[in-house]
Amino acid sequence: MEEFQVIVHTLPAPTSGTYSILRLTLIGSEGGETPPISVNAGANQHHLLPGSACVVRVWSEVALGRVVLVRLRLEARTGFPDLDWHCRGVEVRRLCDRQEEGTGLQHQGVEHFPCSRWLRSVDGDVELRNGDMCLLNSETVQTLKDHRLKDLHTKQQHIRWRTFAEGVPHCVDMTSLKELGPNLSYTRQSPGINLQYLRGFDERAESWSSFTELETMFSHNGSQNTVAKYVQAHWAEDWFFGYQCLNGCNPLMVRQTRLLPPNLSINSDILCPFLPDGSSLEQELELQQAPGPQNPVFLPSDPGPDWLLAKTWVRCSDFQCHQLSSHFLRTHLLGEVCCTATLRQLPEVHPLHQLLMPHIKTTLQINIQARASLLAANGVFDKAIGCGLEALPVLLSRATERLRYRSLCVPDDLADRGIHTLKHCYYAHDALRVWTALHRFVSGWVDVYYLGNQDVEQDSELQSWITEIYTHGFLQLPHSGCPQSFQTKPELSQFVTMVIYCCSALHAAVNFSQVDFDLWMPNCPASMTHPPPQTKGMLTEDEILSILPDVNSTCNLLITLFLLSQPAADYVPLCQYREPVFSSGAPRRLVEKVQAELRAISDEITDRNKKLELPYDYMSPDRIENSVAI
Repeated sequence: MEEFQVIVHTLPAPTSGTYSILRLTLIGSEGGETPPISVNAGANQHHLLPGSACVVRVWSEVALGRVVLVRLRLEARTGFPDLDWHCRGVEVRRLCDRQEEGTGLQHQGVEHFPCSRWLRSVDGDVELRNGDMCLLNSETVQTLKDHRLKDLHTKQQHIRWRTFAEGVPHCVDMTSLKELGPNLSYTRQSPGINLQYLRGFDERAESWSSFTELETMFSHNGSQNTVAKYVQAHWAEDWFFGYQCLNGCNPLMVRQTRLLPPNLSINSDILCPFLPDGSSLEQELELQQAPGPQNPVFLPSDPGPDWLLAKTWVRCSDFQCHQLSSHFLRTHLLGEVCCTATLRQLPEVHPLHQLLMPHIKTTLQINIQARASLLAANGVFDKAIGCGLEALPVLLSRATERLRYRSLCVPDDLADRGIHTLKHCYYAHDALRVWTALHRFVSGWVDVYYLGNQDVEQDSELQSWITEIYTHGFLQLPHSGCPQSFQTKPELSQFVTMVIYCCSALHAAVNFSQVDFDLWMPNCPASMTHPPPQTKGMLTEDEILSILPDVNSTCNLLITLFLLSQPAADYVPLCQYREPVFSSGAPRRLVEKVQAELRAISDEITDRNKKLELPYDYMSPDRIENSVAI
């Protein structure tokens, strides 16, 4: 008979304990298992309290060999609330007779089975394995191979795909946080935003009466925001129109023009080349698709109101592209696709599952919430944003069709757009440095677990993962350039770096800058109440107000942007990890190295910004959240 000492740990958080009964089974490498034993009922009068460590003895009449799995089952206790339990982990010590000394028992090696998750009575059996990450081809115990396949099968039954809109990346087939469960949901601590001066305008479905009235609203909401005040002071100036293309909340649209069409004067969507100091050499704006007499090209030499309105129309159009393509598609939807594929195709023991999940797990909850509120009937897109719900899927579909893998990889994207050498494109400079640090970190991680390219090719779980992403994220569009399989370690490292970057640094750049540049509404209106102008010389500056969003739309949108643009009080900065796998060995050394690199980048950005009239700090690693959590 074999004897084991088992210690069951509960997370030391106030709500981690439970009244429910915990039953435990040990499973050995030879396939044998112990009868279920109650940890906290019957003869064992332990309690699963926050921070507790329950010690029990387990006997086995069959030889287990090495204990490779611990099976846990939570059962509601009669007459008590059925509370979830947050298990921190389980330790198993084999005990053997110390016959040579006559009495007593001695401890052999200790096996650790980390958990760090919520268990519910409805979950049934939950099996834990030790914390060593490995690839499928490295598994030598058939019991563990079987468990690996069983775990993925269970998740694939629970986590499924569905179509959000035709021609748009697919999403997880869930509509409520209850379906998501406690282990994939989170609570975000609000930093405490004062919205008092934006509420109460619901009855004013009318245009602002004057710029003075608009300034009054702005002064009550933007007086502490130095960037927003700067925007208000300079929004109508041509140089600042160009500056925002490089360093505003949507720095992903501007690109260098290398070949000018011969009919430039009547067929220019936007021509805005910049000097190294950010000033504009030339700007020509055409506001409609089809050239013609009712679609004039607007120039800086036109009457002031005409030129200002033309720029405002471009900013309004950019708002739609920013929200749906640069923001929602490239960070939120991409993160959700990668998270869903990871849960379905990479078991928890896979090293890339452990690396990726801290950066992508939160996308499921925030996107479910967005589809139920912001993107739903009577939500902000329905009531306050120009595209509305009718055009939203059309724009998302077009953005998806035009999405290229190269545009998601910073070095390729900056070079393709010709902005990598622009001295005052702070987004480009900072993005490249953050990408480089992340790429070194990911490459080091890949080197630890993949000895050569052959290991990449033969990782069937990895190949299934990228197939799902190509199928459900890039919709099997060959021209997207998304890998359909991985043959080499560099290919894999680049793709994983892209996922982490888009779900952290890129999201920081396009999300947390919104209030700064949009609080002064005329700088970036979400909608326009009249069609684009078809003539010149017929407009006064005061008449522009009647074309901008009305009062209640302005304030309702700003309430949303305030809520979305504030980092949480408890946010996790980039590459700061709470998960146990990052706390020792090679993973810890890699984390310490990338954290040092990111601190150096933050310090250099801080020093640079001291010399700038308008600082750019959205890409400073200490301000980048580890994942898309808002």
